[in-house]
Amino acid sequence: MREAGLAAVVLLSAAIHPPGAAAAEIGRLADLPLNDLADIEVTSVSKSAELLRAAPSAIYVITHDEIQRSGATSIAEALRLAPNLQIAQYTSSNYIVGARGFGGAQEAQNFSNKMLILIDGRSVYSPLYSGVYLDTQDLLMEDIDRIEVISGPGATLWGANAMNGVINVITRPAYLTQENLVNTGAGTHARIVSGRFAKRPTADLAYRIYGKAFERDAMELADGSDAGDDWRKVQGGFRVDWTGAEDSITVQGDIYGATLEQRARHDVEADGHNVLGRWQHRTTHSEWQLQAYYDRTTRDQPVDGAGFDLDTFDLEIQQRIDLGTSHRIVWGAGGRWHDYDIRGSEALKFEPSRRSLSLANVFAQDTFALTSALDLTIGLKLENGPFDDWEALPDLRLAWRPSEEHLVWAAASRAIRAATPFDVDVREIDLASGMLFVVGNPDFEPEQVDAYQLGYRGLISPDVSISVSTFYNVHDNLRTIEPDPATLIPLTWDNLMEGTTYGLEVWAKWQVNERWRLAPGVRLLRKRLEFKPGASRLLGLSQAGNDPRSQGLLTSSIDLSSDVTFDATLRYVDDLPDPALPSYTELNASLHWRATEHIELSITGLNLLDSRHQEYPGQDGHWIRRSILAKARWQF
Repeated sequence: MREAGLAAVVLLSAAIHPPGAAAAEIGRLADLPLNDLADIEVTSVSKSAELLRAAPSAIYVITHDEIQRSGATSIAEALRLAPNLQIAQYTSSNYIVGARGFGGAQEAQNFSNKMLILIDGRSVYSPLYSGVYLDTQDLLMEDIDRIEVISGPGATLWGANAMNGVINVITRPAYLTQENLVNTGAGTHARIVSGRFAKRPTADLAYRIYGKAFERDAMELADGSDAGDDWRKVQGGFRVDWTGAEDSITVQGDIYGATLEQRARHDVEADGHNVLGRWQHRTTHSEWQLQAYYDRTTRDQPVDGAGFDLDTFDLEIQQRIDLGTSHRIVWGAGGRWHDYDIRGSEALKFEPSRRSLSLANVFAQDTFALTSALDLTIGLKLENGPFDDWEALPDLRLAWRPSEEHLVWAAASRAIRAATPFDVDVREIDLASGMLFVVGNPDFEPEQVDAYQLGYRGLISPDVSISVSTFYNVHDNLRTIEPDPATLIPLTWDNLMEGTTYGLEVWAKWQVNERWRLAPGVRLLRKRLEFKPGASRLLGLSQAGNDPRSQGLLTSSIDLSSDVTFDATLRYVDDLPDPALPSYTELNASLHWRATEHIELSITGLNLLDSRHQEYPGQDGHWIRRSILAKARWQF
């Protein structure tokens, strides 16, 4: 009760201390009222620009100002601001990221593999094991324009693995980031330094370069000892934008190196680089885009030689065509090629250890007006993966606008989680006996979901906006672990689980006054899974994911004066069922002060309600300590 009272005092402090206006760099609440927030352009729902108020999807946009005001220093921590996501940290550098269930069960080797994560349209989803190495995905936080978070399938436009949602991290064009800056930060468990140099040689050409380095201390084990999972990373990159009357060209890239310590095991060295090029040609009624990128990722445990090298090449072309006022057509085609070499450890090998994988797709989507207030969207993607035949991924959406401020939408979609080398080629060995314990399944089928959604988004008053979405998902071919019918060992992957999930997502923004905004959110989830005939039931239904039934979020943003802002986010996460973990409530808060025209100071507190807490159970989940980080930013 004492902690709940403390949270209430912090979140409601604006009622006692009426604030003033906010600093421009941080973002004044009065500068972006709720009706303007509804007019933010988003691109992830239809793969073309549209207003958030008109997007028929359960989409939450984490804005640039929200990220800056929160004090988040990583993409993973910024994602905690989205009420339609499940975020759980289990080591210093690793997070579970999920939506609508299936966040992963580490002890069953089932990972967060049903969320597609993109950075400026570049997929960072690993083709090796289904999931994202979030510990190597980073950016200068000041360069992020917004993060579009879609809960629900996005496979028709984005392809396989956009099964339960899409996260698209979108950075700002170089001409919008022309301030040079230096950031430094130090705290109880982390240190960080970053900088950006930017220039605009001509009216049409702008560029920036950045660098970032940080180290995060180890978390704790249950007995209070050091978890040995320190995390250090250095990264740099650039972006160049040329903008003409009808054409624009973007070239950007990153290079990084990281060390991830592991208790009782050898440290992991991770490094990589990427480069992306995009050409866009716009006319009055159409827009062409050609995008290509190359990504190189390497992970090694130098002492025992385990690791992998992965090269990815991607090419995509798409076009948007407006046919009068009745039809908006988006179509495209693309290919992706992966070359990899996996260096197995004594316990984990892949056969074959080297492969070249290819993926091809073609898609089309038409949004057409049935009436002036009613739109129907029909879309289909055909995708051919390296281990699968051609898959049809359809999408049907109906959007009704009874007025400019209100949108009611419904959707029916199909999506898959495609097979990977971890499903097909893996060979795990029990070191004590030398026996082959788990083998891949060459006949492994894609996991599948048929999803049905109904939602509403609108301004119910000039000061209150709300989004409500319900969903009912039918899942098939979920991955299970099965014994050999004759010898029991080795075990193998199979597709002998099915079932349904359903739930509710609600979030709102309430402009209490010119200087204070509240943003509550609630997510409810129910899972009804069962084994198919012939399943061994080994590991139980929990192998499909250990997900909370509910969670809540409340963010309070206050402009205390013209130069000071205070933001706090209170989050509640229900207990995890199997393995069990009690529910918890935690609070993050950040205070920003614009000391001079060029200098900004801030202090951010994370997990303030407890000296430490755990977000994932058992040995896989380390204990997160309360921490404070003080930062200084110099802009010039």
